Amino acid sequence: MAIKDYLRERFFPHMWCPGCGHGIIMGSMLRAIDSIGLDKNKVAAVSGIGCSSRFPYYINTYGFHSMHGRANAIASGIKTANPNLSVWVVTGDGDSMAIGGNHFIHTIRRNINVNILLFNNRIYGLTKGQYSPTTPPGIRTLSSPDGSIENPVNPVGVAIGSEASFIARTVDVFQKHMAGVLRRAADHRGASLVEIA
Repeated sequence: MAIKDYLRERFFPHMWCPGCGHGIIMGSMLRAIDSIGLDKNKVAAVSGIGCSSRFPYYINTYGFHSMHGRANAIASGIKTANPNLSVWVVTGDGDSMAIGGNHFIHTIRRNINVNILLFNNRIYGLTKGQYSPTTPPGIRTLSSPDGSIENPVNPVGVAIGSEASFIARTVDVFQKHMAGVLRRAADHRGASLVEIA
C-alpha cells in the first residue's frame, strides 16, 4: 500500500504551522505501519487535545479525537475491546503530562499493547504559548512572563518509574531514525513510549 493511501485527501493542506514537525512525525508513523504491512483497517489513532491531536483527521484509519488528557485511557479501552487493532496514541506534553498524567502512568503500568507517541515541544502550542509541565525553568511564556519557576516533568523518568517495557526518544528532523524507532515500537508487545522532540 502506498503512503498516500493512508491519508485523507479532503483534510489537506493540513493546519499545522510552517516549520512544525508534526507532519514529519505523521509521515514516519505511516512509513512504519506500511513497512510492517498493516492494513489501514487494522490501525487506530487516538488523540487528546492540542496541535498533535489533529492527527486522526489526517490519516485514513480508525481515529478517535478524545477529550484533553484522556487519549491513553480511551486507547486502552479500544485495545482491550479489539486486541487485533494496532493502536497509536498521539499526544503532547500538555495532554499527557498535565491533565492526563494519571492515564499515562496507568497505561504504561498495565503494559497495555499501545504505542504512545508523545510530541514534546515543551510548550502549549495550540493555545499559543503557555508553559507546559515539561517547560524548562526560566523560559518566558504567556503564562510565565518572568520565566517558569517549576522543574520540568521528565516523561521518560515517569515511564521508567511506571516500569515501562519500551522507551525511546527521537527527534522529528531525523526521519530515518524516527521511522525505525516507530517500527520497533510497533513490533513491541506491550506499551511503548516514544518521546519525540
